[in-house]
Amino acid sequence: MHLLSVFPALQVKNYRIFWITQWIALIGFWLQLTAQQWLVYTMTDSALLLGLLSACQFAPSLLFTLFTGLWIDKHNKRKILMGTQLFYLIQASLLGLLLWTGHETYLWILFFAFFVGTIDSFDMPARMAFMPELVGKKALHSAISLNSANFNITRMVGPLLAAFLLKYLSYSTIFFMNALSLVPIIIAYSRMDVNSVIEETEKRHPILEIREGLKQAKNNPVIYKNLIAAAIVSGLILNLGTYGPLFADRVLHEGIDGFGSILFAAGAGSMVSGLLAGASTRHLSNTMIFRAAVLCGVLLMAVSYVHYFIPALFLFALLGFFIIAFIVNCNTVIQMASPKEFLGRIMGLYTFVFLGSAPFGSLLVSFIIEQVGTSLGLLLVGALAIGLLVIFARPADEMHSLS
Repeated sequence: MHLLSVFPALQVKNYRIFWITQWIALIGFWLQLTAQQWLVYTMTDSALLLGLLSACQFAPSLLFTLFTGLWIDKHNKRKILMGTQLFYLIQASLLGLLLWTGHETYLWILFFAFFVGTIDSFDMPARMAFMPELVGKKALHSAISLNSANFNITRMVGPLLAAFLLKYLSYSTIFFMNALSLVPIIIAYSRMDVNSVIEETEKRHPILEIREGLKQAKNNPVIYKNLIAAAIVSGLILNLGTYGPLFADRVLHEGIDGFGSILFAAGAGSMVSGLLAGASTRHLSNTMIFRAAVLCGVLLMAVSYVHYFIPALFLFALLGFFIIAFIVNCNTVIQMASPKEFLGRIMGLYTFVFLGSAPFGSLLVSFIIEQVGTSLGLLLVGALAIGLLVIFARPADEMHSLS
């Protein structure tokens, strides 16, 4: 009972069921993702083809989320989420079957990565739009924070467990395990006594309705400035998979073990940040969210000056802490500022900018590092992020405080 009093969202029975089953599903997700990445690397021995795998998974977010957001606004979000979990289960089962029968090829794995990305383009905005219905606005900040803590705890555990299991189990078994991990959350969604209230509105052309959602975001400074900040942080700072291996190898000279330690440190900081935020029903002000984003850029610049292992891990832990502080509060204020009838569209737009900026940011970060070196490159990337945030994402109250 003490745990329920600490975390407001866990006082909601439906959310407790969701949170527990999400743990199982996320462990399965990281098992499959880690196994799939290692499978492609062993099949191709190519960093480029491994990068193409990630691009295929992100591409549907760029292609579909603006349209899926509108569709989500018109349908029952709980039922949509039941459907996405079922499609995740089908995808994992088919991929496992492909490997079990010995018919796997690189192109087939690319196809399934695109398939997963397509499901993501429905699942992510629907899940975010469903949270206010599940817990109410009072506990929304706590729910988003606990979701983030879940994700980062399983991000630390899942890859390590996958590396251990792959010594004894086949790739197909790992994929089948992921499929099984989705069964509890499908059952949980089916038993939740939460149903979206779909308001009847005049039927209009989808493009016009999407344009209305974009107009809502544009005309609300809280929404559009936080969307811009999310794109900047996601594209330039959140790309640990781009600059982390280079920093671990070229600067720290610790190789793959060093990269693993960097990911663990960032994950640990993220987990602490998510749990602390989860114990609160209040979100940060717009000014504090902006300053958290700027601090992420400052910490990345600080990392560029470090050449020793332990201090670097400390800075990456701090970076993980403030990245999650920014993301959780940014997500919360956008949802709180969004009219209910536009929430699916605005969450689709959030998914579009947050995931869609990642591949472009990754290319820019890698280009800068290759041109000027790893340490100077990170210094420039951090400075670029701060400059863009100040120019495009600074809230009105922050402008007044600096004038």
